[in-house]
Amino acid sequence: MNTAKQVNVMIGLLFVGLFGTFLYFLFDNGFNAFGIDFEGREAAAVAHQEKVNAERGGFLYARNCRACHGLTGQGAIERGGLPGAPLNDDANRPPELTTTEATARKARLAATIHCGRVGTLMPAWSTEEGGPLNEFQIEQLVKLITSEFSEEAWEHAVEEGNHSDLFDPGKRLAEDIGEDDTTITLNDASGLLKEGVLRIGGDAIDEEYEILLVVEVDENENTVEVERAVDNSSTLAHEAGDIVYNGPIPAPDSPITGEAPAVPPCGQSPAQPAGTPAPPVTITGDVALTMDDNLFQYDGANNPNFEVAPGDAVSFALTNAGANLHNMVITGPDGEYGTDDDIISDPDAIAGGEAGSLEFAADEAGTFLYQCDFHPDAMLGEITVTE
Repeated sequence: MNTAKQVNVMIGLLFVGLFGTFLYFLFDNGFNAFGIDFEGREAAAVAHQEKVNAERGGFLYARNCRACHGLTGQGAIERGGLPGAPLNDDANRPPELTTTEATARKARLAATIHCGRVGTLMPAWSTEEGGPLNEFQIEQLVKLITSEFSEEAWEHAVEEGNHSDLFDPGKRLAEDIGEDDTTITLNDASGLLKEGVLRIGGDAIDEEYEILLVVEVDENENTVEVERAVDNSSTLAHEAGDIVYNGPIPAPDSPITGEAPAVPPCGQSPAQPAGTPAPPVTITGDVALTMDDNLFQYDGANNPNFEVAPGDAVSFALTNAGANLHNMVITGPDGEYGTDDDIISDPDAIAGGEAGSLEFAADEAGTFLYQCDFHPDAMLGEITVTE
């Protein structure tokens, strides 16, 4: 081969090498062509790892968090009375959050899981504070809540939860049941216990479910007498073949994290008992009332009792300073919640960081009760209209 040909071959090989390096660079780092983004190898690997960690967070959630935050992670939005904050929420993940907001949200969630929240039922989950989760597991839970793969990871959490709630042997409805039926027939009623709790529905994250209380069991006939729609669930019709699950574990009602004599985790200040009312406070006109997790606060007092003169109009400006869902409801003259004369805040469910309002006035003397519908045992007080 003459020198000219050798030079041409070397130049050709050099160009091939450079072109190959350029292609590898594109493959490794990604590129945009004709308005289409091609993901690079490194970015694809990072995304895959984030998805895996978010799904593992769903597994951890199903094992540890459902009693307070719900089967689907939506807290009281899913079912009234659940004390945990809604976690499965678009507001916690892209694209709703900017990069700066996302960083702050992740830090807050990690700290809350690590240390718990004093004054609420949220305990410290970190092994450093006596809990069962290491820092990497806490990071996986945060990924579940804040990742771009959150929606898929929450589906995984529901699947994991449903799998753990299956009976062995499996149980299904043998016949359709309507909303008024109090006897259900199963393919196998063996092993069910009186006062046990069942769940029907909730097979997927967007499917409603009903919780039923077992009253009597006839294993010979495979029939079960039940109380319908317990624990703030809805009465639903169900079809033959529907899976019957173990009912959800009830949310704890104690202890309050950081409440004396317990030592608050992570150096937090001790909590005041949520149900301890302050002396009555006379109010009129505009009243700024803060809702925290889980108590009402006014001028430094928790769950205050108020006094109002007959005919005085009070306008409560409500601010949710916590992470949980809250509202305010005042009974009407009948003194009972859940009746037509109730006065309910606008909106009737106030998310963390949001605000609402409620107008109250009474022409005659009497005592009116108020509460948060989502935390009726912890957030409550009285309004007395004096003579």
